[in-house]
Amino acid sequence: MSTLITDSDDIIHFTAVFGQIDLAVDIAPKLGCTEVDALAGLLRALGEPALADTWVDAHAVDDELGDRHYQGDPTPYLVPVDPMDVLQCDSCQ
Repeated sequence: MSTLITDSDDIIHFTAVFGQIDLAVDIAPKLGCTEVDALAGLLRALGEPALADTWVDAHAVDDELGDRHYQGDPTPYLVPVDPMDVLQCDSCQ
């Protein structure tokens, strides 16, 4: 297999097509981890690290605990705070 790139217009076209956020959101969740890593690696090699991260992040949305790109629950757990404790005044206690 040749690794010589002879036409930079093809690279520009490839990154323009795969740079569409809607495409990443639609397709990336359907790809396996290995497939999205391969695409992200190619995009990084072509000088598009942010675009590579976009594809990995779009893929990770459907990953589950134990999957390579699982990012955890996007909703952080917030500890309820009693507003009277925040005021720290004796008359509020």
